[in-house]
Amino acid sequence: MTAAPAPAPADVAKGLAGIVAGSTAISSLEGTLRYRGYDIEALAAAGDFEEVAWLLLHGDLPTDAELTGFRGRIADAARNLDPVIIDTLARLAAANPHAAPMDALRTGISMLGMVEQDDHPGPRPALLAQAERLLGQTPAILAAWIDLTAGRPVAPWPAGPLAAALLERLTGRPPAAAAVAAFGATLVFYAEHEFNASTFAARTVVSTGSDLHSAITAAIGGLKGPLHGGANEKVLEVLGAIGSPERVEPWLEEQFAAKRVVMGFGHRVYKDGDVRATLLGRLCRDMVRGTEGERLEDLAARVERIMLDRKRLKPNLDWPAARVYHALGLPVKVFTPIFVVARMSGWTAHCIEQIGDNRLIRPLSAYIGPPPRDYVPLSSRR
Repeated sequence: MTAAPAPAPADVAKGLAGIVAGSTAISSLEGTLRYRGYDIEALAAAGDFEEVAWLLLHGDLPTDAELTGFRGRIADAARNLDPVIIDTLARLAAANPHAAPMDALRTGISMLGMVEQDDHPGPRPALLAQAERLLGQTPAILAAWIDLTAGRPVAPWPAGPLAAALLERLTGRPPAAAAVAAFGATLVFYAEHEFNASTFAARTVVSTGSDLHSAITAAIGGLKGPLHGGANEKVLEVLGAIGSPERVEPWLEEQFAAKRVVMGFGHRVYKDGDVRATLLGRLCRDMVRGTEGERLEDLAARVERIMLDRKRLKPNLDWPAARVYHALGLPVKVFTPIFVVARMSGWTAHCIEQIGDNRLIRPLSAYIGPPPRDYVPLSSRR
């Protein structure tokens, strides 16, 4: 007879909830979200993703010359994706055109590690150069995969800032300034968020002495899950399942009765609401005013009211981000990959910080299995 497992000790924090597992100078969630001390609201209002990426990597806001050079290097990396990567992605797209773009990004970044012969962390300047390349290579891989799975040749990377260039590549048309501003704001909001699951995974990998590309590959795997980055893809499923204003309350009642999670609400850290969701929700409403998109906003507002009244839960960033991407005409399958493009700045900054003051991340566990047992030879087992 197998012994029943022992109960977990009372002091075990499941999911490391509430546990301080390290220190960082990159972002803070105290009071409001800040990147390197700067309030997220001011950074999002500026809407310049490359400026924020420089801040996260280097610690200070860039000068005009620094930002110009930084933009140029990111764009060069996007324009000059290694042909080996494109060729391999083309073969994979032909073999499985319905594969998720997140899988293509995870595989593409891993391949880049081989192409660049990245097998251990280099000095800080080399790590920063790798990070800059990844900031350009990642959106280029995403755009290439979308072209290849649609049966099109890979289009050239457009000129201009990353937000405008990627939006043009994903929609197939030059975007309006207002669309670029909204899209850029989402990239700023998604860029960094302290010790979240994917970032912690990346830091754990480099803490072993492994390379940057391995860490980013692990981070993408973590972000793919619906309880982390994949939640933004589920938001439109929620709104689509509800369908009409009169269905909001009965649909939510069904979820409450079945004890199902309503994607887009609640957050492990933000108990009184996600500041990013508040800011982006406001932007989304302004963006669609006077258009058909107002119907979806009215539906979303009804859901928000009932979730607050019944469950005391407020939206997280994924709730408005999905609606912004929908209003921009982007397909659901690229929502989480766009998160990857943005979070590449935070991931690489955290990896560089971890490498600069490293100690192997190796927590303990509480054993809850059977008590000590004597080994029984196979011939004596019944």
